[in-house]
Amino acid sequence: MKRSNLFYLLLFVATVVLGSGAYSRYGMPGLVTFAGAFGTLAIYSILYKENPVFRLVEHVYLGLAAGYVVVAAVNLQLVPDYFMKIKDGYWMWGFVIPVGMLAYFTNHKQMGWMSRTPILIMGGFLAGLVFQAFSNKYLPQLKASMVSLQPTVMTLSTDNPAELSISGAINNAIFLITLCSAIIYFLFSFEQKNKGIQSTARVGRLLIMVAFGAIFGSTVMTRFAFFVDRMYFLLFEWLRIPN
Repeated sequence: MKRSNLFYLLLFVATVVLGSGAYSRYGMPGLVTFAGAFGTLAIYSILYKENPVFRLVEHVYLGLAAGYVVVAAVNLQLVPDYFMKIKDGYWMWGFVIPVGMLAYFTNHKQMGWMSRTPILIMGGFLAGLVFQAFSNKYLPQLKASMVSLQPTVMTLSTDNPAELSISGAINNAIFLITLCSAIIYFLFSFEQKNKGIQSTARVGRLLIMVAFGAIFGSTVMTRFAFFVDRMYFLLFEWLRIPN
């Protein structure tokens, strides 16, 4: 017997035995906990190599996620934002689904032009939403970028957010240097022949790399937090190892 097939067989036997024991000892909550542990171990089995157990749990997870999206769309969007709106007298909402159904005419040869109607409507709404999201997200950032470099109190730090201490002014200076040098690095409209601009662009590139490194480190720590949570679940909730 191949080593991989033996591994899958032993895994199957172990899960059956442990699952039966969990149900007989702890009832349905124990069986649910066992199912979570089995799913966790199956997902982490990809670290060994891709295997049928991993693919099985992966497809189960994707199926559950797809089912949840459908239920959430019905309960959180269609019912409150469509059917309840029509029930409360907003009868114009009744045209939403019929207009959306026109998109399926794209498969019809003679009436395929009707599928463009919902696309144009959604494109207009989407453009408005994107502009609104841009205004709400980036205009406050532009305003927040205009920071002061002159401290209002001659102390190293202060607890009053309305006051600017010496350390706060230094932080603002570092922020402005980073912002301006990063912007200069992305100026591709003309060739950067000036040595001052080239040096500033190099500084901007280095600072961007520092920011990317901090983002990557934060991502790694987030993954470690997920891993620690799963290990806590396996050791203390599934195996019931005393703390």
